Amino acid sequence: METEAKSKMISVRLPLALATRLDYVVRNTDPEDIKNRSTAVCSAVEGWLPGQERKLQDLGIIPKKTR
Repeated sequence: METEAKSKMISVRLPLALATRLDYVVRNTDPEDIKNRSTAVCSAVEGWLPGQERKLQDLGIIPKKTR
């Protein structure tokens, strides 16, 4: 049995159009790891972070890693 990592709840405001698109895609796709709005947002952030961390490293700023 796989144990889930600890999580922290945050509140995020999205423009209505973006939330509508997000809900549509979550409802109409079948990836096993994307089951709801929260997992979709988490996946998007995970995809975005590595590039941003690389940009910081290029500037000499070492981002904190939590894993």
